[in-house]
Amino acid sequence: MKLSFIGGVIAGAIVGSALTMVMDPITDRQRRKLHKGTQSVFQTMGTVLDAMMSK
Repeated sequence: MKLSFIGGVIAGAIVGSALTMVMDPITDRQRRKLHKGTQSVFQTMGTVLDAMMSK
């Protein structure tokens, strides 16, 4: 129960911060760069959450 709650809090914080960054008025170039960076972060977090849930 604790691990799923902690995982949910972490995932919520990441999604919330990503949405805040996307909603800020930024240029298309900055948006593409941000998209590339956040994509790898979300993949890493997904892997970590999967590992936490499988234990």
